Amino acid sequence: MPKLLEKSKFNIDAARVLIDENLHAPSVHCSYYSCLQKIKSILPAFFGITYEQIDKEVSSGNLNEHSYLIRYISEQIHHNLGFIEYRDFKNKIGDLKEFRVESDYKNIEITSDQSEKAYRKATEINAFLLKQFHQ
Repeated sequence: MPKLLEKSKFNIDAARVLIDENLHAPSVHCSYYSCLQKIKSILPAFFGITYEQIDKEVSSGNLNEHSYLIRYISEQIHHNLGFIEYRDFKNKIGDLKEFRVESDYKNIEITSDQSEKAYRKATEINAFLLKQFHQ
């Protein structure tokens, strides 16, 4: 199993443990990163893009790595699966990214409802990616 895929599984498992321990803010962080790591592991496996190429694209472009990965996989979903799957994926990953920003950087409390919602979106995204890209 590729290391990023393993880290993705660790992070979604950690999110559940953190929720169960009422550590809601860090659980959101783990939920989000489980998806980002899964996306990054898909690019070499299914699209032949190396990690070095990802780094080069990010360093030479206007997007940070998170935005690059989300944009790339979103475009592939749109092209290969259609608009409905693309829209659903973009909405879920966009919501999850916003939850992560609030959790990591905003001076607000993250509730159990918010952490559960982030976890649910992350598990749905991970299941979708697993189904579509067989990882």
